[in-house]
Amino acid sequence: MSSAGSASPPRVEAALGLLRDQHERVTRARQAVIEVLDGTNEHLAADEIVARVEASAPGVHRATVYRALSTLGELGLVTHTHVGNSAAVYHLALPARTDEAASAPHAHLQCTNCQSVIDIPVDVLDSLISRVDRELGFQVEPHHAALLGLCADCRVSQLPKPVRDNKPRTI
Repeated sequence: MSSAGSASPPRVEAALGLLRDQHERVTRARQAVIEVLDGTNEHLAADEIVARVEASAPGVHRATVYRALSTLGELGLVTHTHVGNSAAVYHLALPARTDEAASAPHAHLQCTNCQSVIDIPVDVLDSLISRVDRELGFQVEPHHAALLGLCADCRVSQLPKPVRDNKPRTI
């Protein structure tokens, strides 16, 4: 956790300011969770956040970190995404920069083979979201769950091996 005399990164300061603006307490656990999420581009599950908070802010109890994640989510400062065969992963819901592109929401793809999670701009899914809304009246929350499939590397590794003889192949 940042020491009292050092300046926190801009997104951490912005998140803490939003907590104060909503008349919420800035607790050690909340600040530590925000700092952990700000300090990585990884998709972290709650247990991974707990481990990093315990390393950076010794004495913060595991249950307190879970409560902080829940509260920060309710306040809109943290979002979570459900990924296949795994726990939900968390993100700081503030843009990395103040430009418009950085504040664009993103969705997730998850490879069912290697489990990697890939961020994509949510507007890639606009036509699907519009069609589902128009035809079914269903409002999709694209940031809330990952779309499952095979990443480019796993697709290449799963291609059939080239046949070394000259016999024609039939399907």
